[in-house]
Amino acid sequence: MKSSSFLALCTLTCVSAYTFAQEPLTLTVEVSGAEANEGQAIFDLFDSEDNFLDRPILSRTMKIDNQGHARFVITDLTAGTYAFSVIHDEDSNGELKTGFLGIPKEKVAVSNNVVPRFGPPKYRDAEFELIDSITLSVSLQDPD
Repeated sequence: MKSSSFLALCTLTCVSAYTFAQEPLTLTVEVSGAEANEGQAIFDLFDSEDNFLDRPILSRTMKIDNQGHARFVITDLTAGTYAFSVIHDEDSNGELKTGFLGIPKEKVAVSNNVVPRFGPPKYRDAEFELIDSITLSVSLQDPD
């Protein structure tokens, strides 16, 4: 009898731990620095250096509000390492305007508020660990 109670307790503990470990997480990203009511923000989420700034695992678009902000709430994420980028798509054409050598002409932001120098930001500088639901803030920066 004692061994079956112990086994049941172990099973319940293991199932609870597994359920807890698999609980979906929410990432909220608050974006500031855009012109009020101007265009939209495009949010892209990445989960590796291999796809960073090229192939997002998800993308969302949100209109810029009357204070120059946008707020993205991404649900059902699993724990892991991620990075994101945000583009202020001023003309709402769904693309980042670039100039000579691909330098952005619209404001951009990257997780950890990374400000790249001499080229695009690196994944290792922008990555963050998602282990609990969190809220992060970034500020859109004028291209240099």
